[in-house]
Order: sequence, then structure tokens, then C-alpha cells
Amino acid sequence: MFWLKRNPFFYLTLGLLLVVAIGGMLYTSKDADRLDQLKDQYESKDKQLQLFLSRSPAPTNANLAVLDQNYEQLMEEFKKSQASLNLSTFDKDLFFGKPPSNSNDAFFMIAKYVEDSRRLAISSGVKTVEGSRFGFKQYENVGPSKEDITRVHRQTKIMEALLQALFDSGIGELVSIKREGSEEAQPQVKGRSDSISNGELFSLEGDGLVRSMDSFDSLAFRLEFKGQSLAMRGFLNRITGSSLPFSVHEVDVRLERESGSDEGRSAIIDNPFLSEESANVQSRAVQVPIISENESHFGVTLEFLEFIDSGVLTEVEQVGKGSGNA
Repeated sequence: MFWLKRNPFFYLTLGLLLVVAIGGMLYTSKDADRLDQLKDQYESKDKQLQLFLSRSPAPTNANLAVLDQNYEQLMEEFKKSQASLNLSTFDKDLFFGKPPSNSNDAFFMIAKYVEDSRRLAISSGVKTVEGSRFGFKQYENVGPSKEDITRVHRQTKIMEALLQALFDSGIGELVSIKREGSEEAQPQVKGRSDSISNGELFSLEGDGLVRSMDSFDSLAFRLEFKGQSLAMRGFLNRITGSSLPFSVHEVDVRLERESGSDEGRSAIIDNPFLSEESANVQSRAVQVPIISENESHFGVTLEFLEFIDSGVLTEVEQVGKGSGNA
């Protein structure tokens, strides 16, 4: 024990370290057993998870909520993609806006449309019929019925765009702007002869190529105005160049006023066997310059095309609901 007496502190420390080492070895052996148990549990849980995934169990309420959210996002993207296929790039919601909620609000909406159209005509220097209601004399004292509010609201927005393009084209006079009546009103429009039906409603003859398709429909309008051919070309260029889905259905023209003497022209037409001397004398009064300011009466029938998304949308919704209930 001489060595212990000579260096007691050293050997005491060495003894403590030996005890700690032995205790650590015992503790590690216990933890090793615990680690083996954890490994076995992990392998068992992993096998259960793989089996669970392979069986594709029904989703929980939380998973269903996530699926519904994803479905709504996909439907929004689908509607945006569908809008890009709607023959144009215009924002449908921004262009039409929200329709009036009742007949009184629709009445004031029409009154505002009429007043704005009058101001636009005056500022553009376009003549209009005195007291013109620009296609809505039917609702001069009362608003549309609840069933017609949405249709009338859409017609006012489209007719605003048409009048804007027409007045910007430099026409001389607006004779009338007519809108197509609803399907229920078509027989009445054809059979009535009063000023309202003849002045602002018309029936489009035949369904045409667009309406023969299940995925498309249209709202038809007819504008009659007076002006030069340059104004007519300008109006058609504005319509075809617009982002709105317009399609020109029919155009008719008749001469309204021509420079020169109507009497002299009629004499030549009635008697084509005039002598050269008399013909030369009378033709001086009917000579028309190369660029004449002839005024014509134009009638343009056009359609505002619409993509019917109800069938496609219903099919997509059924597919989405079917996958959600799987």
C-alpha cells in the first residue's frame, strides 16, 4: 500500500474513472437493448405504412377539406382557360359587371344608358330621332320583369359598345338600333305592328351557323344609320378589330342622297335614246366628281357570340365530384 500512501490523489482519481467506465458500460448495454427494440418498432410501423398506402384508404375529413380546396383552385384555372377559348380575350366579368337585383334598379340602369347614349351622340355630332330611347322604349316608364333583367342588362352593355364604335366612325345620323327579343317574345314581335315592336325589337331570320352548335349562342342586334361609305368601313373595322366577340351577320345598303341633279338624271334614265348634243347638254348637270359625298342608308345585323359552358362545366364538376367521393 506504499504506492497508495505515496500518491493518494492520483490513485483515487483513477479509481473514480474506473467506476465511471464500468457504470457507462452497464448503461450502454441497457441502451443497446432499447435501441434494438426501437428498430423493431420502426420496421413494424414502416411495414404498416406501406400496407396502408397500398390499400388507398378513404380520406379523412382533413384530407377531404384539402381535396375540396384543390378542386376549387382547379375549377378557377379551368374557367380562366375556358375564358381564353371564348373567342376573345376580354374580361367577361369586368365588361358586363353585376346585373341589377330588381326591376327598379334595372329601370334606372336603362335610364342611365339612354342618357349616356344621348350625350355621346351630341358630343359626336350624330343626329338621332327625337325622343329616341336607343332600343329601350319598351322600358320608358317601367323596368323589365325579373326573368328579363339579366338579358336586358347584357344587351345594354353590348349596345353601349356598339354605339361607341358607331359614333366614333363618323356617321351622319343614327336611324335606329334594334335588339333581338327573347324567345318568348319572338312570336309577339313577328305579329305586332306597333311602334315598339317595329322600332326596337327584331327577329333574326334563321339560327345560322353559330346557333346550330350546342356550345355556342348569340345575342343579335341591328343598327340602321346614314353616312358615307368611309364611315361604314370604319365601323366594320372597329367591330372586327375589337376584343369583343362580334360576328357580322348581314349588311345592306341603299343610296340615300347623291350629288347632282335628280331631274336631269331621271330624264336620261327615262329616255336613253337622246341625241349626243342634247345628252351632252343635260349631262353637265349630272356629272358627279370622282370623290363624291354620297350619303347612303346602311343596315348592319350582327351577333355577339357566347360560349355555352354549362355542358362542359357540368361534366367537369361530375368528374371532380366523382374523384372526390372515390
